[in-house]
Amino acid sequence: MFYFGLAKIRRYFIFHSVFNKGINRENLGEYPKSLSFLFLALSLMPNSIRTYKAIARVNRKNKTYLNGIDFCNKAIARFPKNSELYAIRADIQRKMKDYNEAEKSYTRAIDEDGSIADYFIKRAELKLLKEDIQGAINDYTGAININKSYSVLYENRAFLHFIKKNYESSIDDYKKAIELNPKKAHLYYMLGASEKLNGDTNADINFEKANKLGLN
Repeated sequence: MFYFGLAKIRRYFIFHSVFNKGINRENLGEYPKSLSFLFLALSLMPNSIRTYKAIARVNRKNKTYLNGIDFCNKAIARFPKNSELYAIRADIQRKMKDYNEAEKSYTRAIDEDGSIADYFIKRAELKLLKEDIQGAINDYTGAININKSYSVLYENRAFLHFIKKNYESSIDDYKKAIELNPKKAHLYYMLGASEKLNGDTNADINFEKANKLGLN
């Protein structure tokens, strides 16, 4: 019994040594060597979810996308509730220009963990590639509900409202973006443009603010 305990501890320390070597090689951009170490680590601890994630991630960086997809699917079969695995798979699918499947993978990631704004942002980007503007607006709204202090989210949603001629919504979002980032010249310009198209006679005030901040 005591010997068994020591063997287990020894295996644990060997795993961490090998895993860390794999991560170090990843950080150096030596992806094939990284994968060799990571697969060895996985053989030592087959239930290590972080090793599964690392192997999938390194395959993505190594541009061995089909291997990455295959490994993500194996990992998901073992850990079906882990949102990050779906997100990694989505990113690989996006790099392969398989936008429909990438969107589905991000949807699964959101289903498993709807508290991560980045999942909504990346799904919004996919929807824009498919020209689904309203869908992208909805996803930026999801991201904003999680992170209300990131001005770019309001800015991006404002621009989409502007494209759809939802000028009142565009105005609201540009004002919020300016509140969070008051030195960004083009926000005032776009706010002025939204106001002008909405029939606001005071729109020129924001054009002037944009010029003062250095918008050429």
